[in-house]
Amino acid sequence: MRRLALALFACTAALPLRAEVVENDLLKVFEEKWVQSKDPSQNGILMYLTQERSAAGEYFSIRCEGSAQSIRLAYPKRRPGNDIGVTVDGTSTRVPANFTGKTKDPHFRKGNIFSYELVFADIQTQTAFLESVRRGRMLTVEGQSLPVELAGASQAIREQATYCR
Repeated sequence: MRRLALALFACTAALPLRAEVVENDLLKVFEEKWVQSKDPSQNGILMYLTQERSAAGEYFSIRCEGSAQSIRLAYPKRRPGNDIGVTVDGTSTRVPANFTGKTKDPHFRKGNIFSYELVFADIQTQTAFLESVRRGRMLTVEGQSLPVELAGASQAIREQATYCR
């Protein structure tokens, strides 16, 4: 009986837990940090948002570009080079990135952020990256000083994908 109880505990511990979700007419927040806009003009944007990252001008977001998800990063300064290193739970990869523009950011003390879109070789590579983020615990992005905690990411990313049509 004890072995059965331990086996059941091990199985249930391995199951993903549903994220804590708070919702109103404008947004849905997963685990207090993943913010999903419900505004149709926002392209289904999902942002990992903390006060510290906002103050540093560091952003990680996923939005829709037509029927596909688009992964975006933002920095307080323009980045050199054409690719960005991303690491999920110690597994690193380099992904080509396109500069998408400079934006005024009233939350960032210097006023501007510089945005980049990660450009994956194909949809399978992007899907694999998003799956690693959904299953992971921590994401670090080259050039950003603060990590992205992945608690709540699984449900948030799955629900964000429904905005892409």
